[in-house]
Amino acid sequence: MHPFWEKVEHMNHRLILPAIILLLFVIIFELFIHTENHTLELAVTIADYIIIAVFVIDLIFLGIHAKNVKFFFKNYWLDLIAVFPFALTFGIIGEFSRIFRASEEVVGVGQAIFHEGVEVTKATARAERFAKIGRELKLGARVLRVVSKTRLFTRFHRRKLRHVRR
Repeated sequence: MHPFWEKVEHMNHRLILPAIILLLFVIIFELFIHTENHTLELAVTIADYIIIAVFVIDLIFLGIHAKNVKFFFKNYWLDLIAVFPFALTFGIIGEFSRIFRASEEVVGVGQAIFHEGVEVTKATARAERFAKIGRELKLGARVLRVVSKTRLFTRFHRRKLRHVRR
């Protein structure tokens, strides 16, 4: 590997522990602190994206050093789930539902509008549930990041393998 990328990998490896600590603060903030300060919420969101970037870079280097694709997915599946942007995916679905709802409100007149509005409201309610689920899964993904980047999961996995081999 090129010396520059080795330095990047080394620096990223040193950033993992501070990223885990920052992630714990983000989780505590999301769980226990409810504020209307949008600047603070933006700072927490930016910190979360920086943490995800550190973990994604680590995952890329793990993929480069993996023996093959099967080994990578077998050993690093939890890391893949931890960096998947669930909240972003469900948030996009929620935004599309709002766009469709707005376009449906403009089209049609009279009773057709009423009937379509009821159906769109039902569909929008379902889509908004997806957005809420995405926000809840975001917290779960953060916890997965902590578990996958600390040695908690590997210790459990090794014990399980020793138990199975006996």
